[in-house]
Amino acid sequence: MDLQAYVRRIGYEGGMAPTLETLRGMHRAHFFHVPFENLDIGRGVRIEVDEAVIFDKVVRAGRGGFCLELTALFASALRALGFRVDVIGARVMSEGRLGAPMSHMMLIVHLDEPWIADVGFGGRVAEPLRLADRGEQRAGPRGYIVTNDGDHWFVTCTEPGSPPMMYLFTMQPREFGEFRPVCDWLQTSAESRFTQGDIVSLATPSGRATLANKRLIVFEDGNREERVVESEDEEHRILRDRFGITLS
Repeated sequence: MDLQAYVRRIGYEGGMAPTLETLRGMHRAHFFHVPFENLDIGRGVRIEVDEAVIFDKVVRAGRGGFCLELTALFASALRALGFRVDVIGARVMSEGRLGAPMSHMMLIVHLDEPWIADVGFGGRVAEPLRLADRGEQRAGPRGYIVTNDGDHWFVTCTEPGSPPMMYLFTMQPREFGEFRPVCDWLQTSAESRFTQGDIVSLATPSGRATLANKRLIVFEDGNREERVVESEDEEHRILRDRFGITLS
């Protein structure tokens, strides 16, 4: 892990001690600078849950990734700074159904108390969440509630129109290698949402931009604009200018 290269990639300029202030600052920097995207899948490029491969892609090539890539990279950076981090496998709730086991990766960061860190949930959770807090927690423009029932923990978004539950998890720590089977499934199965077409999304302090299915959707200050992307050249310009991605 080349920490200096990583912090330059995410635009982070704060302290580097393993504190809550550093965790929050790095989480927000990663959230606003690294897009959520699955562009490799449609182009036949294999996605790996491997620290070196992810670092080359996201940091050196200026790309984004999906949750297994983005969260694994963030975990590696936090550990290099001296944070104690558990990698956790979660199941996402989508359209009333739970996703495959361990098809989402999030982190528990142990400070004076445990914190949930999740930079890979489609650009939704802007800041860490307290695991033990049962009230609404604000993370950027959205509110979240963390609850548990025995060994099962739940993260819910309180934003109107959001699903009743975002995802569930247990506290069992995992190794990166344990995610390789589900990573293969996510990029090959017809049942995976990531094989249904390209998606690129990046949050901004006042909204979000998403490029999906040849449409650019921009939310800014509560306003929504959507337009069709007419050509491949235009798509590449949007990827470069709005998301910082240049495809080889």
